[in-house]
Amino acid sequence: MQSPTPSYPLASQTVRLARGQTMQVWLPAGSLVVNNASSARVTQAPQWMFDQLVERHSTLSDGQAIGIEHAGWVEIMTPQGGEVLCLRPQLQPWPRRLLSACKRLLNWGQQTAPAGQ
Repeated sequence: MQSPTPSYPLASQTVRLARGQTMQVWLPAGSLVVNNASSARVTQAPQWMFDQLVERHSTLSDGQAIGIEHAGWVEIMTPQGGEVLCLRPQLQPWPRRLLSACKRLLNWGQQTAPAGQ
């Protein structure tokens, strides 16, 4: 399983689980779940595919990570107990996002302008 590397700031939450304990955590899309236990089972929020409700199950070894594709309640279970790190994307305030978008638009306009203008 490949560990995705997001290009945005992340906020962390450590989930500590006892042997066999299961916990549900709400995670937004773009979050990462990093396993620090001997093993963990992660079930992403159910999602409709055509006319069927589908859940994605993943078993992670120590140090492995999985990206959460869509927002919802994620179920985490550790058979032997341990810690799982949940990294959530931090939302930027809208003025900063607007300024960033304007800068990208200006840079794009400068790159695509005909020579001599």
